[in-house]
Amino acid sequence: MDLATIAQVVSAFGTVGLTVLFGFQLRVFYRQVLVNRDTLQEMRETRTAHERPHVLVTAEYRHGTLVEVVVSNIGRGAAENITFEFSAPIESSVSYRRDSEVVPLSELPHFRDGLNYLAPGAEIATVWDSHANLVPLLRDMELQNGITVTSRYASLTGEPYETLWTINPLLMPGNLYAAEVGRANE
Repeated sequence: MDLATIAQVVSAFGTVGLTVLFGFQLRVFYRQVLVNRDTLQEMRETRTAHERPHVLVTAEYRHGTLVEVVVSNIGRGAAENITFEFSAPIESSVSYRRDSEVVPLSELPHFRDGLNYLAPGAEIATVWDSHANLVPLLRDMELQNGITVTSRYASLTGEPYETLWTINPLLMPGNLYAAEVGRANE
């Protein structure tokens, strides 16, 4: 073999080797593109979830021993077309009486008809009853496990959401708050 033939064979092997190496680099680059696309999609979903509305319904003490039902949007996005569904009526000691003209909380317009809009951080609080009156009432109504509230709503982009919350004042220690109010009056 002469020197020219050896150079051509080495050049051919070099060309094949470079082609294989180039193909390997293309495959690595393609996998990096896929990983980056998945990472970007995950980041987009995280941002969207972080900025979405999140409407919840809770029972809270706000004024001594009064229990309030509070609808709030703890998300960073506005909620619209909010509706509520209750597993049982939210009765108070006043509305539960047969001859009462007071309607259960769940029949108030903002619960019955829903809300058009709730801004981020906004809340609507409605007095339910005193803890002392509510505990025996809920036991009489056999609601020891509380009342489940389903809230359905959409983000401003139209993305629908649904959350279920159980409100149960029987789990709230009313005597702790009564003692605090008594001390404030001393």
